[in-house]
Amino acid sequence: MDERAVAPVVAAMLLLVVLVTFLSAYNAVVVPSFKQQAEVEHLHAVEESFLGFGSDMTTAAALKRDLQLSKRIPLGGGETGLDPVRSAGTLRVDPGGTLANVTLDGKPPYNCSLVNFSYTPNGNFWRDQGYTWQYGYTNVTGAGGLRTPLEYADMDEVSRVLAENSSFAASLIDIEPEGTRGGACTAVRITLVTFEAGEHAFTSGSGVATLSLDASVEEIPITLADSTLEIAINTTLPVPLNAPLLEKCNRRLQEMNETYTNINYIPSEEGTAMLSFEGDVPGVTLRLVRVVVSAR
Repeated sequence: MDERAVAPVVAAMLLLVVLVTFLSAYNAVVVPSFKQQAEVEHLHAVEESFLGFGSDMTTAAALKRDLQLSKRIPLGGGETGLDPVRSAGTLRVDPGGTLANVTLDGKPPYNCSLVNFSYTPNGNFWRDQGYTWQYGYTNVTGAGGLRTPLEYADMDEVSRVLAENSSFAASLIDIEPEGTRGGACTAVRITLVTFEAGEHAFTSGSGVATLSLDASVEEIPITLADSTLEIAINTTLPVPLNAPLLEKCNRRLQEMNETYTNINYIPSEEGTAMLSFEGDVPGVTLRLVRVVVSAR
């Protein structure tokens, strides 16, 4: 056999082995690292959108007017020029329970309800890290139900901040006297913000989804017959979101009691604030702000 004829074949085979080894190492190490980096950027985008939409929720509660806001959420990520396969995710909005209710004239109460929204990854190329917004703050979620506050050191700090300075909770109910005659209050306006999950509250896939809120205002005139107004605030939530709202309501009703001759304030530390009216009963307008939160 002519060695000169064999040598190029051997060289080609060696080159092929080197090439296959390189491609194997590239696919095993380099491509996954690129996809992991792409997932890091993807989850950072989800995080920014969650924080932004959380601020939108606070804005809707504070402004208390007709309003529409939205944020786009990338459900999947991890694609690269060499590997376009994307991970996926799920976005959903769920009821979050009742924070407070307002009872007028002994009739069924008007509820101040909450929602939460969450992102859950599926097939993430880095790690299964999700996000949940509830009670005015955001948690990072992980495998096994792990939950870690995103913007606070721990849950003790979350509880302290919510108890001492939750502008979100305190903004959900406003009580304003609007008229006076001879020292008596003749009109009261109560503004109540309530959140609810929309008809479209779930979406999944690898594309881009949207979290949106639609706030609408309805003014309901109410003629009181039994001369009482009661605000009951839920004190059993897992975080002390009730504290700033109860403190605000008690302070406002106390101010009205000291200002008007026909108002009798009944203080309580049990989560209930009540007014009774003596003599002239004021007209009451309930300004109901409904914020519908959707995922699609």
